[in-house]
Amino acid sequence: MAVPTHQGTQTDVAPLYHRQHAVHPQRDEGNVMGKENRFFQLLKLAVGTGSAPETPLSAQEWIEVLELAEKQKLTGVLLGAAEVLPAASKPPRPLLMQWIGRTHQIERVNQAINKEAVRVSEFFARKGMRSMILKGQGVAQLYPHPLRRMPGDIDIWLEGSREEIIRLARETDPKAEVVYHHVDMELSKVCEVEVHTTPSWMFNPLTNYRLQALCRQWKRNGFGQETTLEGTDGSVRVPEGEMNRVFLVLHAYRHLLSEGVGLRQLMDIFYVFRQETSPEERARTARQWHALQMTDFAAAVMWVLETIFGLERKYMPVSPSERRGRRLLEEIMRAGNFGQFDPRLSRERMQTDGGRFSTSLKRMWGFVHDYPQEVCWAPFFKIGHYGWRKMKN
Repeated sequence: MAVPTHQGTQTDVAPLYHRQHAVHPQRDEGNVMGKENRFFQLLKLAVGTGSAPETPLSAQEWIEVLELAEKQKLTGVLLGAAEVLPAASKPPRPLLMQWIGRTHQIERVNQAINKEAVRVSEFFARKGMRSMILKGQGVAQLYPHPLRRMPGDIDIWLEGSREEIIRLARETDPKAEVVYHHVDMELSKVCEVEVHTTPSWMFNPLTNYRLQALCRQWKRNGFGQETTLEGTDGSVRVPEGEMNRVFLVLHAYRHLLSEGVGLRQLMDIFYVFRQETSPEERARTARQWHALQMTDFAAAVMWVLETIFGLERKYMPVSPSERRGRRLLEEIMRAGNFGQFDPRLSRERMQTDGGRFSTSLKRMWGFVHDYPQEVCWAPFFKIGHYGWRKMKN
């Protein structure tokens, strides 16, 4: 087993448990749902919104729960549930010791990536550009134990114009690869770094225009806030609450339509919405979702946050949608983090431009009844973006 520092690269760690010792009963629907329900109950306990199971889990049940935690990249944060259980309800000691060791390894990787985030931010500051750490290491600071969140790569948004950012990227790394919203640069030996010219995008040209205007507004409003990442001495800039409430839900939307979204991303959103907000702030978030035509998806997210993590409705800008929420949860549990376990995605086909295009459109078309305003524009955006990249070499 390995702790991913970003997609495509892994840092080897010891296995959490010996799989050959696990006994796998027949995977009928009742067994799967029972396993998921136990997992969800422990997740609520871990985030402080639920209570301990009335009946202690067996050794086999603990293994099944941890398999789900690994699939969803929640192994470290789920340890919080085991820590508060009565002694008689805790996992078998050998498994618990391996689980603790695994979590310590996640913490060490997080410390390394936090230091790298500070270093990269300081690098761009010396170049005359303020930067903001998006998602991951920044939002982890909202967790009770920030270092237990499974880390990924570093996403950093620069304050300069698109042209200035691309010019700086080419000067730093002549082989830097430019796509619509970010530049891939060789900036770190610890993890991948995506240098964003804009935080995100939308396929629909009208809503994308509104989103980019909103991003420019976030720049004018102070470009985030400073914070100190766990285990570091330097500070970085991270989004403020208003931006996170829109951006993180949009980011999950993007992943759902493209490759898959996991519970790790939904847990990030949970901790963002657990922050105290005024009725005016929640209404503003709802208006921004409406302008971006993503209220339906936000309502699905709210249902998952309420059902799986126990988010109270007083924190929600919109009412939850059970129908869309159940569909979203089904996709989350089937595909896992970033769709890594989705049997419908052919990794071989994803190796070519044509394969990626056809596979992504086929996946998105499955959501056309829920989110037609975005799905129907996807082919036009993708073809236009492909042509733009070829023209710009």
